[in-house]
Amino acid sequence: MEYKNDRDVKFNRGISGSKYLFVQENRYTFGTSYLNPGDEIKDHAHADEIELFYFISGAPKFIIAGKEFRVKSGDAFKALAGENHYLVNDTKEIVHMNFIKIKEAV
Repeated sequence: MEYKNDRDVKFNRGISGSKYLFVQENRYTFGTSYLNPGDEIKDHAHADEIELFYFISGAPKFIIAGKEFRVKSGDAFKALAGENHYLVNDTKEIVHMNFIKIKEAV
């Protein structure tokens, strides 16, 4: 068993962004992200893993596989390996989401 509270984990960069709660090398990563107004997760893709997103609060713009969405609380998305995804908090509210990255079997 392993326990963590996200209040006890530092952001990977600065005062907002992602917090990696559980990481198992070459298997999975589970984390949470808090994006302040104006923050973004730049356009990128993962060659060998899928990424799952679950939005808890906020209404950012999310572009995945060339499709644009205005996210709402409760939305979930899956980015397949190689699918580009980009997120920008173009609102005045903090965005909170959870994510899981899962390595594909080779």
